[in-house]
Amino acid sequence: MTFAAITVAVDFDPASKARIKLAADLARRFGSLLIGVAGWPLVKRPGEKGSDNDLAERASKELRSLGDSFRKIAEEVAVRVEWRSSMDFPREVIPKEARAADLIVIGQSMLPGDVVHSYDPGTIILGAGRPVLVVPPEIDRLELSRILVGWKDTREARRAIREALPFLKLADEVSIAVAKTPGAKDADAQIADVAKYLERHDVRVAQRISGAASDGEEAFLLDIVRQHSVNLIVAGAYGHTRLSEWIFGGVTRHLLLNSPVPCLFSN
Repeated sequence: MTFAAITVAVDFDPASKARIKLAADLARRFGSLLIGVAGWPLVKRPGEKGSDNDLAERASKELRSLGDSFRKIAEEVAVRVEWRSSMDFPREVIPKEARAADLIVIGQSMLPGDVVHSYDPGTIILGAGRPVLVVPPEIDRLELSRILVGWKDTREARRAIREALPFLKLADEVSIAVAKTPGAKDADAQIADVAKYLERHDVRVAQRISGAASDGEEAFLLDIVRQHSVNLIVAGAYGHTRLSEWIFGGVTRHLLLNSPVPCLFSN
């Protein structure tokens, strides 16, 4: 199992350059095609003037600029690249284009004050149908020396571990952590099963960590990240309720907003 194609979200976010570098480096390491994706909807900003044709021309210009920036950064790493863009909202474009890739790379936060040209990472995770690597600002390379698997006995966590195998196989050290919460049963037995599963895929688990989550599961995981110098978190993405869409809460939302290292989510 590998990543034959990787998609990266491109925008005018200051963190976009670092994110493209990270995705291009991953594409180089895995021998992947790197696909840059951007959306620029035909929506007038407050006070903006001009006809629909003017608006379309400006959108086309912005997308060309993003494409040129993407190619310039990615081709410095000497990877195969492809550019895709659309005059739709990024939150719609990125999940649709996920059909062409094995992995999606996006930013951790929305563009401040720009809901038109930005996206909520949770929306992408839910709509992509692919593993999504969420990258904090200013991180331009994914180190794989220490990976932490945040375990919870759910469909999402099981899928996350399987989809993370290309990363886990390259890691120097893999740890599995489970927070013991009220009502949770057989945590140690669950970790043992997951470790055996990974070993059958030639991934050796160096540490099995379980403990009481007195301050919440999210704090428990981030404490481990700091204590063990973790480079990547692998976790399932958990929705709490469904109205018009899933709303993330608890561990997932906290990691999306606060993790100091990249997180690989599956849903």
